[in-house]
Amino acid sequence: MAVSSITVRPITPLQGAEIGGVDLNDLTPAQEADICQVLTDRKAIVFRDQKISPERFAMFMHLFGKPVDEDLEPIDGNPRNVGVIHIRANEKQTINFWHMDHSFRADPAPKLALYTKTLPECGGDTLFASLESAYDGLSDEMKERIAPLWAIHQVRPTQNSRRRYTDAEFQAMMERKTRHPLVGWNPENGRKFLFVNTPVYLRYVDGMDPAESEALLDELYRHVQRPEYSFRLVWRPDTLVVWENAHCLHYPVADYFPHERKLLRVAITGEPIAAVPAP
Repeated sequence: MAVSSITVRPITPLQGAEIGGVDLNDLTPAQEADICQVLTDRKAIVFRDQKISPERFAMFMHLFGKPVDEDLEPIDGNPRNVGVIHIRANEKQTINFWHMDHSFRADPAPKLALYTKTLPECGGDTLFASLESAYDGLSDEMKERIAPLWAIHQVRPTQNSRRRYTDAEFQAMMERKTRHPLVGWNPENGRKFLFVNTPVYLRYVDGMDPAESEALLDELYRHVQRPEYSFRLVWRPDTLVVWENAHCLHYPVADYFPHERKLLRVAITGEPIAAVPAP
């Protein structure tokens, strides 16, 4: 379908869209507005065949907020707000599970983007799951049960975090606990979403018996992974994807060892997770 001067091809009925008819180096105000609306509606948007520099990548992402400086020192002469996700040849990717970034922070990055630099011949796909769709798919009984609940998130070591922080910095981060609502509210479209993350980061429901908390969070985490709520992105050269990190989980598929995979990343400055407004 066409929206203004861009084309939008839904990837699945519930989430994901490929946007065509644009050059991200030269967008009109109407195209920018349409792109923002499609992201709100579809949670993740994909652009193909985009020749874009790291500097222009960061400029484009100002459309969604302020890009944040990466924790790592700049790589390849990139701007500080353009990071690199790099799995080297003969290195095994170990972050192969459903997760969102930064839920252990009080203000997780609301939006993230990746742009291809080096890809294996095949494999290395990424799956994205909509937490809004997952919430809609819950039973009324489960929605009522989790409506008042809040959960505790904490950071844990991962393959990327070990490259970003010293041992002392990471130990201090691990001691912090962050409390988020289990049901969030998206003020951009008025929809509720299920704010769950991998058990690596989502530790327990605040004030709930530990066994009951573990059983509930395990059920919700498995629910989010149902195929109805996700789509699989097959990367190609010059592909750029933007997704609503706080409203999605993603799964980087680790099936391409021993080959190299390198992507540029831009993250938008964090925002608190909004609880559902009182009626």
